[in-house]
Amino acid sequence: MSNRASAATSPGRHMLLGSAWMIGLRWSVRLTGVVSTIFLARLLTPSDFGIVAMAMIFVGMLELLNQTGQRLAIIRHAEPTREHYDTAWTLSVLIGIAIAIAIEALAPLTRYYFSDPRVVPVMQCLALRAAISGLENIGTVDFRRDLQFNRFFAFGVLPKLVSFVITLWLAVVLRNYWALVVGMLSFQVVSIALSYAMHPYRPRFSLTRVREIWSFSFWTLFKFIGNYLSLQVDQIAIGGIAGAPSMGRYSVANDVASSPSRELNDPMVAVLYPDMSAVHGDRARLRDLYIRTLCWSAIICASASVGVTCVAHDMVHVLLGRKWTDVEPLMGWLALSAGVLGLSSGAYTTFDAIGMPHLGARMQWIRLMFLVVTVGPVAWLTHNLQIIAATRFAVTVIFMPNLFFVVGSAIGVSPRDYFHALWRPMAAAGAMGAAILAANAVLPFDGLFRLMLDVTLGAAAYVGAMLGLWRLCGRPDTPEKDITEFLRSRFARYAHGLRDGAAPLPPRSKVESSG
Repeated sequence: MSNRASAATSPGRHMLLGSAWMIGLRWSVRLTGVVSTIFLARLLTPSDFGIVAMAMIFVGMLELLNQTGQRLAIIRHAEPTREHYDTAWTLSVLIGIAIAIAIEALAPLTRYYFSDPRVVPVMQCLALRAAISGLENIGTVDFRRDLQFNRFFAFGVLPKLVSFVITLWLAVVLRNYWALVVGMLSFQVVSIALSYAMHPYRPRFSLTRVREIWSFSFWTLFKFIGNYLSLQVDQIAIGGIAGAPSMGRYSVANDVASSPSRELNDPMVAVLYPDMSAVHGDRARLRDLYIRTLCWSAIICASASVGVTCVAHDMVHVLLGRKWTDVEPLMGWLALSAGVLGLSSGAYTTFDAIGMPHLGARMQWIRLMFLVVTVGPVAWLTHNLQIIAATRFAVTVIFMPNLFFVVGSAIGVSPRDYFHALWRPMAAAGAMGAAILAANAVLPFDGLFRLMLDVTLGAAAYVGAMLGLWRLCGRPDTPEKDITEFLRSRFARYAHGLRDGAAPLPPRSKVESSG
């Protein structure tokens, strides 16, 4: 149904070009979300955010049933037919309806756990979102198969913008949590309409390929459920013991603290999945792609997580306002936890690409068990949000070497490979943190100006340390080389264009053209 593009560039350059384009578009989406959070945090209360977060714990868990990997199965398939597309779409529609029924049935029971009856009608309204979510045009999966990264995230930008406008307007009018609920429903409606406007494919009901798709999707679903519950264990516990205000504070703090790592790292991994799927039979090449992905993840996650930890005080005061100051102690632990967890994203992509999604599912559930036996008891015994966040970070750090070992056994990655991929970003992050903390110790002011100064100083310190260590190591073929060559080529073309007296028009590679 689609013509899969082949990268004419090196894996590192392809990753850099694709990731730069996708990250730019995704941050357009995320910037909208950040602006929305800043405004909404001033219009609504922590309790409003907490009610919606409580409802979304169970709604999100049930909605995972419609994330059974139908789209990933098509991306991974070398030559999917119309029957594959139609079967994947039909499964999504049927599962969406079943999920809506399950949410309606579960909603009345949640009042007994959360002790807040306001959660019930919110869940009942969100059941509608689940019912219609499966109607989204399956043809949009080609945006990712064909490396059309601009269309892939443009598809996410417009619904987000519409949802932002609707949510903000309702927050001004209603001043309660229903603004958030209607905003989520509007996002789903616009996404469905846009999916048919952007892609000409028109799906039909069919179940002819259900066995083939489900054989891959089952383990993907199992993995998604484990991952979702792992991300929600602490919030499930907090919702049961502390009520809506504490739930809202923890939820917003987690979103703000983890977004920089997640929103930069996830697009980069999304760029790589089609390439990994294309070379799944070549373990040596797959190993190289995984290591390069890990290098990029380490650069992104180390800088973002340590940076957020160092500027947490000013970040909370500037972005969220004074009524959120008590979330400041949570920010560092949640940011560092997200940074460490970001190092695992390429591992699960690798498991899917080599046709072993059961390994990814198994590791997600092992992580879930670690969290359940530690975070749950800590939450119930202490009722302290900061200790809960710190426990989550500790469990994530302990789990990561186990995941690295399983990936290494599957595709032949040695401890030495891991060390070379991780040590420079970690050392550079340490240098960045030391520079920011030293500056803050002598600066006589705080607030927006100090936040801007810290971000500028931190970026300069991190980039300088990274490039300095890279040069000391003999300039190996790592992401630093991709970045320097990319910038050098762009500068050379720009300078050449200026010498010729015309605006430079650099030739576009096949990847750039398709993206």
